Amino acid sequence: MKACAFFGHRNWGSEERKEEIKNSIINLIENYGVAQFYSGGRGNFDNLCSQIVCELKNEYPHLKNTLVLSYIPREREGVPLPKKYDDSVYLLEKWTPKRYAIIKTNEEIVKRVDFVVAGIVYKWGGAYRACEYAMKKGKRIIWIKTER
Repeated sequence: MKACAFFGHRNWGSEERKEEIKNSIINLIENYGVAQFYSGGRGNFDNLCSQIVCELKNEYPHLKNTLVLSYIPREREGVPLPKKYDDSVYLLEKWTPKRYAIIKTNEEIVKRVDFVVAGIVYKWGGAYRACEYAMKKGKRIIWIKTER
């Protein structure tokens, strides 16, 4: 099964690009066989993308929408998974200092995906760094532009 990750800046634009993102996701599903989507759920872009995948499950019920956790929840019970996600996953095999957890988690996501949908506003930050890493690993990136 092919997989895709969403990387974008926390304060990424608005929903004005929703149709472009939706069409990009549909293209990945229909033309490349992508059925697994990973999102960190940390900002506007991640949340918009994961919401679109959730909506598309009505038309494509085989899709899997996974929330990627950068930190181990302190309490295993009582931490509800938002309804738009099918499951959650923690990818780090060994303890990582909190300030590196998102960076290392993003690298692990890149290793598991074939495609990245990116909403980058600035040429700095975790999302930008994740996309640079994805490019180095030869992943196909679909850039969703926004004006800032």
